[in-house]
Amino acid sequence: AGQGAGVPTLHVGVVGYGLVGKELVGQILTNAAKLEKELGVRVEISAVARAKHMVLLPPGGAGAAALRSGAWPAGEVAADLPRLADHVLGAAAASGGRAIIVDNTASDAPAELYEAWLAAGAFVATPNKRAGSGPQERYEKIMAAARKGGSRFMYESTVGAGLPIIAPLQGLLAAGDDVKKVEGIFSGTLSYIFNTWKPGMKFSEVVKDAKEKGFTEPDPRDDLSGTDVARKVTILARELGMKVELGEVPVKSLVPAALQDWQPKEGEKVGDAFVRELEAYDAEMDALISEAEAAGEVLRFVGSVDVASGAVSVQLGRFPKDHPFAGAQFADNIVAYHTTWYTPRPLVVQGPGAGAAVTAAGVFGNVLEVMQGMKKST
Repeated sequence: AGQGAGVPTLHVGVVGYGLVGKELVGQILTNAAKLEKELGVRVEISAVARAKHMVLLPPGGAGAAALRSGAWPAGEVAADLPRLADHVLGAAAASGGRAIIVDNTASDAPAELYEAWLAAGAFVATPNKRAGSGPQERYEKIMAAARKGGSRFMYESTVGAGLPIIAPLQGLLAAGDDVKKVEGIFSGTLSYIFNTWKPGMKFSEVVKDAKEKGFTEPDPRDDLSGTDVARKVTILARELGMKVELGEVPVKSLVPAALQDWQPKEGEKVGDAFVRELEAYDAEMDALISEAEAAGEVLRFVGSVDVASGAVSVQLGRFPKDHPFAGAQFADNIVAYHTTWYTPRPLVVQGPGAGAAVTAAGVFGNVLEVMQGMKKST
């Protein structure tokens, strides 16, 4: 069984070696020795892949030195994700351990392979929202494949990065609580914008500030459209047993209709040009925040899943200043679970829900869960 015979090993295949992938590998390697001592389970990076290339690492942790420094190990070949999975599963079979594939991409291509990976016995952990919010039929096949393969599809970080949002919901449901409604601020970008924007401030200037601080995508419309929030709402709705397709989620976009298909002039940066175009709508937005202020309320961009009515929504809402959503800070995500047990005040989870380190920590939590499960079975 190779190095350290008798010590169960979790073999990790890392798909996506950008900010989150590098951070995750760093967290795993930094804590590997301590975890082996505490749990009696070894964790080993068996493969890494980026857009066009991958490296299949030999057993025994070779290549860890390069990965520890954030470098790309030697021996790359053309990226081939089915081959990568076969290599990681083969390493697990040879050592008598388990395999986990981590998808750190935002691409649909790896999500198409989850079903096969899970059915073959590999765990899959990901912050990628494509599977959870993609076609319902594929989602159901992925869940069935995990049951068939004796593995798990682990997607905590798809909704709140490192903030636990799925796990508390699963805990409530498993314990028999009746979850009536889940609602929250699921976008760190939009949280920052609406926590910062106060009466008298121009909305376009707040968006510009968020863009300059790196909160927004290069094209701020990707955030203001609410599509990312709709993906998270779809994932939560399915967790609650609802059959929902992403395209069925009603989203009230913050992008003015005239700017939804707008394109910048040749040579203009889309983000800067969009903010200039947004200035024409400042008066319209000012009216919204002034009306809310006059009523003693704040504006927040919220996603909601109402189990009783079967309704899902993504929209700008008004909330009293003593509402939990009004107390969100900086770029916090915040989620309220309205249940039979948690009434009249909901259970609230709040904290940072974006960033490479936090997202990687959420995925690393899934890796730890698998390791703890391996300890119990030894």
